[in-house]
Amino acid sequence: MSWQTDGMTISGMGGIPDGDDDLSAGAPIDRRHMAIAVAQTLLRLLVGLAFILWMMSLAPESAEDSAIYPAMLAVGGITVYVLYFRRQIKGVYKSHYPTLRAIEALILTAAMFLAIFSMAYVEISLAHPGSFTENLDTFTAYYYALTVLATVGFGDIAPNSVAARSVTMVQMSLDIAFIAVLIRIMGGAAKKAIRERAREAAEHPTDKA
Repeated sequence: MSWQTDGMTISGMGGIPDGDDDLSAGAPIDRRHMAIAVAQTLLRLLVGLAFILWMMSLAPESAEDSAIYPAMLAVGGITVYVLYFRRQIKGVYKSHYPTLRAIEALILTAAMFLAIFSMAYVEISLAHPGSFTENLDTFTAYYYALTVLATVGFGDIAPNSVAARSVTMVQMSLDIAFIAVLIRIMGGAAKKAIRERAREAAEHPTDKA
């Protein structure tokens, strides 16, 4: 699946623009509005992380449940992720502070990405004990997914079974593209929004921000 930012091409890694770029769109610096925007960002982060925690709580708690819910959780998780990702891109483009919103989107999208894999690891651990060097619960599965993303390689948790290793390999493969592509897409949306604000300010210099 490809993601577009209205035809905008970004050289290199793209990346998130500097925070000062948000102010180059012609709007005067307003510390009060900036403080409100930061507070709203923190609130959305808390709500988003709470939603992700709730989603992770749907992971099975027993081997019997694990036999029933895997397909449903996989399809549901991927669907929610795609819709959430698209919503975040639109939010970045429409935001008055695109860089701030892009950082928020990166955090929440990454957290949801890890949550989906952590639920898969929990299911594998429950359905086939011994698939990992220790039985995984929701927290340890998320921890393992994060270490795979960060390529830390502590070695305290490792996959033993074919299923566990296969899912870990899938995550490792996606991680390579995840970091580069996600930053590029979110950065592209933020840069496009900043340039659009600058163009509008140039065309209507007397309008209030």
